[in-house]
Amino acid sequence: MPYYIGDVIKDYKRLVIRTPEDFKKTGIDVRIKTRVDGIDAAKGTVHLSDGSALPYDILVMATGAEAVKLGLPGEDLEGVFTLRNLTDALRIKSFLNEKRCRKAVIVGAGYIGMEMCEAFRNLGIDTYVLAKYLYPAPRWDAELSKLITEELEKNKIVFLPLTGSLAIEKGKDFALRLVTDKGNLEADIILIGVGARPNTKLAESLGVEMGRNAIKVDFFQRTSREEVYAVGDCCEVFHRVIGKWTYNPLGDVANKQGRTAGQNIGGASTKFPGVVGAQSFKVFNLEAAAAGITEEEALNHGFQPVSTIIQGLPVGRPMARGEKLALKLVADKTTGKLLGAQSVAEKGAVMRINCLSVALWNGMTLEEIGCLDLAYAPPFGGAWDAIHIAAQMLMRKL
Repeated sequence: MPYYIGDVIKDYKRLVIRTPEDFKKTGIDVRIKTRVDGIDAAKGTVHLSDGSALPYDILVMATGAEAVKLGLPGEDLEGVFTLRNLTDALRIKSFLNEKRCRKAVIVGAGYIGMEMCEAFRNLGIDTYVLAKYLYPAPRWDAELSKLITEELEKNKIVFLPLTGSLAIEKGKDFALRLVTDKGNLEADIILIGVGARPNTKLAESLGVEMGRNAIKVDFFQRTSREEVYAVGDCCEVFHRVIGKWTYNPLGDVANKQGRTAGQNIGGASTKFPGVVGAQSFKVFNLEAAAAGITEEEALNHGFQPVSTIIQGLPVGRPMARGEKLALKLVADKTTGKLLGAQSVAEKGAVMRINCLSVALWNGMTLEEIGCLDLAYAPPFGGAWDAIHIAAQMLMRKL
């Protein structure tokens, strides 16, 4: 959606995989602009906002998540947005087209903040990003996040760390004013991107068991009620590295969970085996990617983490033109198993994290990773890739 807002994707229809009409051709009745007001589990009926009711034998909860708001005074003013779905994106795009915005303020420096600051700059809008942390993308190691900060500065993004938001008011020179604990910022548009929380109210009204963060499911996507399944951003997922259920609201995970539930409802016995937390984003000319867990998370889950960071090359040395690639590995000192990986690079970060995601999926050790048979050619990396070098360096700390 940030790519649509930033005019990289010109037509929003390219973001729509199937329309209600497409579904109808396969015998599926999709009702849009219709809210579920309640569910009668005893009668097996769903009550809709248009006054009608639908009977069910099997119910799938796919209620997603909602953008977190900060509860600031003035959050409901015109020009203040969150970005969670296509409707949000269409509203933001329409506002930008109508108001000819000159200045934007983004509260939050996570994935949405990073992708949206690039989108705003693509439109020629002066952009400020506020964060309560010292660096953007706080899940990444500080040394890697510094590279992201430098990239923001190169592209004239003003990054304001350790800054808390207090209120939103009408501005003087611009339409809006964000009041912070470091002073005031005026802007034409303010985007709040500080995360998402699962929408579980309907499930809770059914008495469905909740996990620590969202709806509790099993590997077949079934909830504590035999006739109710849950998929996507409203439910938990099994994390293979820590061996526990957690919350991981990402689109690719939701797709896999949805397919798993559909196959099981259709009579199969299909498991969704979980995730290792692979994720990525792009900010201007940098790729940022990660998988597994951080050192802090490793400690919290009973591991003895050791780590290393290397500054390597995304291509073979003879073809290098000053490109940067930073790679961090985290492993368990007791077993030598890889626990997590992070990378930031001008190119090659996502490719290497995808490789290490497979290693995490299969519980590989540093010794195994240090001699992985990786495809070699100078345009893509050295004979000893950054993955090999980092793994072998970290082995010396075991």
